Amino acid sequence: MEARTSEDRHIIEVCGDVPIDTGRGGGIKICGEAPCGFANYNTTSKDAKDRSTSIRKLLMAVGLCVIFMVVEVVGGIKANSLAILTDAAHLLSDVAAFAISLFSIWASGWEATPRQTYGFFRIEILGALVSIQMIWLLAGILVYEAIVRLIHNTGEVQGFLMFAVSAFGLVVNIAMVVLLGHDHGHGHGHGHGHGHGHGHGRDHSHGDDASHDHDHHHAEHHHHHHEADQNEPLLKTSQPKQKKRSGLNVNLQGAYLHVLGDSIQSVGVMIGGAIIWYKPEWKVIDLICTLIFSVIVLGTTIRMLRNILEVLMESTPREIDATRLEKGLCEMAEVVAVHELHIWAITVGKVLLACHVKIKKEADADMVLDKVIDYIRREYNISHVTIQIEREFG
Repeated sequence: MEARTSEDRHIIEVCGDVPIDTGRGGGIKICGEAPCGFANYNTTSKDAKDRSTSIRKLLMAVGLCVIFMVVEVVGGIKANSLAILTDAAHLLSDVAAFAISLFSIWASGWEATPRQTYGFFRIEILGALVSIQMIWLLAGILVYEAIVRLIHNTGEVQGFLMFAVSAFGLVVNIAMVVLLGHDHGHGHGHGHGHGHGHGHGRDHSHGDDASHDHDHHHAEHHHHHHEADQNEPLLKTSQPKQKKRSGLNVNLQGAYLHVLGDSIQSVGVMIGGAIIWYKPEWKVIDLICTLIFSVIVLGTTIRMLRNILEVLMESTPREIDATRLEKGLCEMAEVVAVHELHIWAITVGKVLLACHVKIKKEADADMVLDKVIDYIRREYNISHVTIQIEREFG
């Protein structure tokens, strides 16, 4: 991407009208007569509805988890089954993780502030990260206990009780998979943005090039694109062979993975319990189940951990080819170069883009701006776009 030079560029201002939409779940904050620079990016009615649905489903999942956890603790102690106690401990981590998820989803609806200008979406990411860490820690403890039992060959396991408890657990887990599965992978098609002038409280347009000084040498205006379409998935690509992928609520995804891991483990414990019920001397199967399914549960978290780390590192989302996007902009007749191109996500599925576009001296800045925004929106469905237009000089 081309480096910036002060000799061959000239920054111009392009200011757009700001739609003040009061019908979208809280609207936009007003400072005097103009919207605040930190107008909410997260107050759409669809966001509020999604959060309400997520909270309701997570509360139901917590209730089921607590009931089943008590059953498993009692049954595991009576059966002397480490595999059942492993599942019970995992359920305890589920309850804690769901609680973190509930708090994260609730906090993500807090209003943006002058200090937290993007709102509190990152709390969702941090909550999911803590949830994963809890799973890994608990799995490590249980693997250690299983190895100790294998070495010392301790404890008699009641196969029938082990089978019965795990069968009940499978039913509960299937219910939770159905409950949470409806939200697993749902898209966030939010189009938010703000077009703002330089502290003025009325609509205005500057036709001259960099002729207004607002506490700096060149008055630079970042045009923010505001889209009202809430129905399309957040991310799409123009590549016909490439699958469309929607953003995920990572906390519901985390809850779903917790329950999915429990379901797999319950099946394994059922099989182990049936074998021990038939052959009581094969109690080592209980410990082997613990080891195998602890590893499986850890494996289910890898993809979500990768997504979380990519958001925290502000990596370009995998669904977007930044090089191809830049090339598409540079192929426009009026565009000379594109630089300072940044594409990142504030949480999984909420993507933002900012870049500088250098145009020919005789080009119409407003027309180029509209073309650039239309291209990015149409080809990549990025809803929050900030473009700075720079005119070629000399």
